[in-house]
Amino acid sequence: MILGRGYDIPDSSVSKTDSLSYAARFSRLPIERKSEFRKDLWDIGRSSAGMAVRFSSNSTSIAARWTLVQNASMGHMPSTGIKGMDLYTLDGEKWIYIGTARPSAKIENNSFFIKGMKPEQREYIAYFPLYDGVTSVEIGIDSTAQISKPKNNILVRQPEKKGSILFYGTSITQGGCATRPGMGYTAILERMTGRETFNLGFSGNGRLDKSMAKTICDINASIVVLDCLPNCTDKIVRDSAWVFIKMILDKRPATEIFMVENPEFPQTAVDMKMAKELKDEDAEWLKVYEGLRKEGYKKLHYVQGAGLIGNDNEPTVDGVHLTDLGFLRFSQELYKHLKKVL
Repeated sequence: MILGRGYDIPDSSVSKTDSLSYAARFSRLPIERKSEFRKDLWDIGRSSAGMAVRFSSNSTSIAARWTLVQNASMGHMPSTGIKGMDLYTLDGEKWIYIGTARPSAKIENNSFFIKGMKPEQREYIAYFPLYDGVTSVEIGIDSTAQISKPKNNILVRQPEKKGSILFYGTSITQGGCATRPGMGYTAILERMTGRETFNLGFSGNGRLDKSMAKTICDINASIVVLDCLPNCTDKIVRDSAWVFIKMILDKRPATEIFMVENPEFPQTAVDMKMAKELKDEDAEWLKVYEGLRKEGYKKLHYVQGAGLIGNDNEPTVDGVHLTDLGFLRFSQELYKHLKKVL
């Protein structure tokens, strides 16, 4: 029961000897339209950001065995966030974090999430790596325990309902630089809202490509959050935003769309060039919003950047990418807007 993709391939159709279908299983982009995407977009789409698996088990221990695409590493993001896995269990209606499967220094990884639990039936969600991809994922349990599909429909895709939330954006949307996968803001909001989320964050490449607008139109989401300005320029917004957003509005008229401004990044207090660039982008973004509203599009909402990550200049790892603190603040502030249409 893999969530957060939008391009389903039945388990029976996937084998490790079928490179096309197996690649598609863990890709965030539709492989049948690979030629339409820029190479950078396609490559980053192999990262499993936002993907998760829901299951139920009575095991006393839960482990994971997973194979990475790259075995990536970065100087400003922990390996647990880049290529580890996170496990949460359901306590009433609240998801509780209970462990991280830590990656090794190899492509092949095998790690426990947790040991020593009581042998009780529990609901789980395991989040996949944020900045690396996977070619296989296996969940390990006690030899005498059982594992099955979820016993309830919480955070389980229900095709007949339009309850999912889709996020399109940048490296921040993808999850940089959370310490672990469950702390990316799309995952936090998934647990806060009880809605499955799709993570279409592409590090350095949230640039309003027409191919991405078509991809968003293909996914049956009730809410679309556009959080791409940190990768755009005012020119990109002028040239592409109107067509990009109008395509979604026309193809998905029942979908609520939220246009998010740039957060107030710490450097803008002293970097006047950066401050002006972000201000110009926001101004063009607002013009597009106001113009589309005047055309009669009522399911379009605007989120100002002020206060999205707090006002103390402490929520980033490098002045731009968010820490867990930044992601939590961003999620809490964005939730105030989303809950109006949930």
